[in-house]
Amino acid sequence: MSSSLPPSFDGPAAAGLSRALNDAMARESAGDLDAALRIYLDIVNQEPQAHEARYRAGTALLRRGDLDEAVTLLRQVVFSCPDHLAARANLGNALLLMDRLEPARDAFLAVLKAEPDNRNALYGLATILLRLDEPREAAPLTRRLLQALPNSAAALTLDADAQGPIGQVAAAIAQYRQALRIDPGYVPALSGLATILFRQSRFDEAEDYARQAALVHPTDLAPLSLLGTILLAREDWPGAIEAFTAAQELDATDATSSINLSNAHRRSGNLASALHHARAAWDLAPSSKAAANALGTALAAAGAGTQARAVLMAQGERDQLALKVWQDLDALGRHLEKAAAEAQAEAAQTGAPGNAQDPERTDAAAPETAADEAPPQEDPQAPGEPDTLPLFPEDR
Repeated sequence: MSSSLPPSFDGPAAAGLSRALNDAMARESAGDLDAALRIYLDIVNQEPQAHEARYRAGTALLRRGDLDEAVTLLRQVVFSCPDHLAARANLGNALLLMDRLEPARDAFLAVLKAEPDNRNALYGLATILLRLDEPREAAPLTRRLLQALPNSAAALTLDADAQGPIGQVAAAIAQYRQALRIDPGYVPALSGLATILFRQSRFDEAEDYARQAALVHPTDLAPLSLLGTILLAREDWPGAIEAFTAAQELDATDATSSINLSNAHRRSGNLASALHHARAAWDLAPSSKAAANALGTALAAAGAGTQARAVLMAQGERDQLALKVWQDLDALGRHLEKAAAEAQAEAAQTGAPGNAQDPERTDAAAPETAADEAPPQEDPQAPGEPDTLPLFPEDR
């Protein structure tokens, strides 16, 4: 590709920058992204109107994960060159990775208006629509992408992600399997197949694919959470707790992992841990109704109906809970921890299994309870759709 420098910039200096741009592109092609980026940025500093170098610097920053800087440079290119579709599409990619869905959607729509079959924009816009739970709107886009890339694991998976929710389950399963024949370690296909099999109650297969996804990408929360959800449905409490704990260790600020751990411990009968993790989740996400629901459910399981009702009446707003209720929760937590420790000590002496309370029992509850109050309904944590990221960054 020839260099792209402004017509007004001519002479020996322009020739030098042109050679530098070609050198940077060669380094990038050879895999030395950092060296290429340094050259691109040096060209931009010397000649602010060198839009191709600015575009390539923004794209390199996108690939390196420096999203704020990538957005800044790519916006500058789009502002100066509105018809630079590659820059506009990669701007959409960067915004999507930052979870800024609306501006990303606008960027992809602008690209598709000018170039209806732009693969990058088709992938990005379809991904956004699926995240917004609009599979019917995404399906025509994924179909067009698959027609252009019939042997792409990414295109097959994205189309399967759209087909499954609109009732084309068998076709979606077939496409996930085809994607895995092309790329056996493609995590979105592994997770997508595990999710759709789980929803069909095909737990053995679902667990197998979820484990594969977790092994291939051990630093990704989503496969671990999915695996834990499947094991929870199978009533494998230790396995579910192990998976959710691993997810929590990856990101201690993720409230969902604490909610999942609370539900798993409650169902295993460990009410002290269920209460602890639910409170931790609500501390992390003070406006989370899911966290409040986990706490209310744990309290109800412990027989603390009055406190459970107070938590649920707060409508997910942690700050709305009265100080007296927090004091009750502290007392109940200490009570449950003491009871669990005593049970373990007794089990150690007798050689009996040291399991905590039965989840249906309420005799370990704190004194202040309301047995006539119905426990809150649990909001089961359904496995989320696997995250899909743009896999077709425009590189002209």
